[in-house]
Amino acid sequence: MTFQVREVFSGRSVLLTGATGFLGKVIVEKLLWTIDDIERIYVIIRDQKGKKAQERLVHMLNDPLFGRLHENKPHQFEKIIPISGDMMEENLGIQPHDLKAICDEVSIVIHSAATVKFDEHLRTAVNMNVTGTTRMIALCHKINKLVSFVHVSTAYANCDRFETAEEIYTPPVAPQKLMDALTWMDDEDLSKITPKLLGARPNTYTLTKALAETQMEVDSSGLPVIIIRPSIVGAMWGGPLPGWTDNINGPTGIFTAVGKGVLTNMCGSVESKADIIPVDVVANMIIVAAGYRASESFDHIPIIHCSSGELNPLYWETVVIFLEQFYKKYPMLECYGVPSTQFHQSRKWFLVNYYLKHQIPAKILDVIYGLIGKKQTNVRLYGKIWKMIEALHFFTTRGWQFNAKGLPQLITKMSTEDKNTYNFDIRTLNWESYLFDYVMGIKKYILKEKIDNVHNARRNLNRLRIQRGLFAALGYYLAIRVVGRKWKTQTKWLTWIAAMVSSYTYAEVNFRRPVNLKSLEEYKRTSDYRQYV
Repeated sequence: MTFQVREVFSGRSVLLTGATGFLGKVIVEKLLWTIDDIERIYVIIRDQKGKKAQERLVHMLNDPLFGRLHENKPHQFEKIIPISGDMMEENLGIQPHDLKAICDEVSIVIHSAATVKFDEHLRTAVNMNVTGTTRMIALCHKINKLVSFVHVSTAYANCDRFETAEEIYTPPVAPQKLMDALTWMDDEDLSKITPKLLGARPNTYTLTKALAETQMEVDSSGLPVIIIRPSIVGAMWGGPLPGWTDNINGPTGIFTAVGKGVLTNMCGSVESKADIIPVDVVANMIIVAAGYRASESFDHIPIIHCSSGELNPLYWETVVIFLEQFYKKYPMLECYGVPSTQFHQSRKWFLVNYYLKHQIPAKILDVIYGLIGKKQTNVRLYGKIWKMIEALHFFTTRGWQFNAKGLPQLITKMSTEDKNTYNFDIRTLNWESYLFDYVMGIKKYILKEKIDNVHNARRNLNRLRIQRGLFAALGYYLAIRVVGRKWKTQTKWLTWIAAMVSSYTYAEVNFRRPVNLKSLEEYKRTSDYRQYV
């Protein structure tokens, strides 16, 4: 045992970027809940849509995630100090008096702010993810009592490689040269060179996170830096709210669209790993890594992958099977179609299914809505879904091997108390139990559904099934009338019955392995923050 987390953080102040984000919220909550004598947590928050940093902080703290703190340790909130700032501005847009307070008081820095939009323009992605990180490093050089600087990257920074070790790789362009080019290149020229810079990478996010790591290696000489690379961050696994999430990015968007019945087919490989990692696992590792870096000396920047694929793999096949069976038993209250899940390795076959089941019906419905004076929203809805599918296509059709030596090695250096308090041992996670909490969390925290309202949800789903059956019956009848005009009446009816039986069997009978789903009572017992008090 080389360190204890509470001893490292005790009496010290932390600076955190990205505090209002999905991961940032969990880090703030965990620090306040587990370290009573933490001095302060300075959070850099950008003024947004007319709301100042203080207003955005108040709004953030109203999230159910902070329920146990409000109920048991409300005084801890006084330790959060909002700092108005912007990663895109010089000196991070921080006022001189705030900069002085940070430089004099902060000992631990956690940098998790980034633009996570996959389709971000190269200029914006570089300014936020690369230049913003260099500004953070420059600030860290001015901090008098710095003992640890945790930089949150991504395991997909080097997704142009099938296998990634816990090391920094040489990028296709020197980060400083690209940052310099932004000063004289216009957006049109940048757009032209972007494909060449991306190479085998799918988007500017993964590229700029790799560039940030490389530039950090140059700029952070003498600083106690450690890099954490999460894979696909998903809903909470443990306390205080299993299944909690606050956005529909990544897999959450897929799960939601499937449950709503607006996404039944995706292009992907069921044999590929869905390298999902719970948000609390990432937050716990970041906090522990900060303590670890403050307690150990290194002659290089230590890098740790926070991923599940090598230690406890989850395959897309498991996700596909789980979602279909879950939504049959616990459907969403508002569905637009009967949920089903299919992955297609053939993009052509996926496109056929997508247009026949979704895009064309959406256009027809919008035409009908236009004729009767209703708002035409279906095509626009599927425009958003298509954008999500295309953004995730690269990740659902491939698999990666993220070397995961660092995670178990870090666990061996932790005390028994810290292992319980800051659990990030992904090897102990049961995926079916986690996925159940995850999807229930979407219903509860994103869609604001009442879990006890499942009877109404099932009634609505049965109505959709009946509608689907009636449309199928009518469709088969019309098809047989056209194709079998010369058939005998008996042959037509037998063909229609066979088609209906086949259709019903395909849609309703489960030929996949059964999934062990929790009962509502079991879920209720384990989903409330009070059990973690």
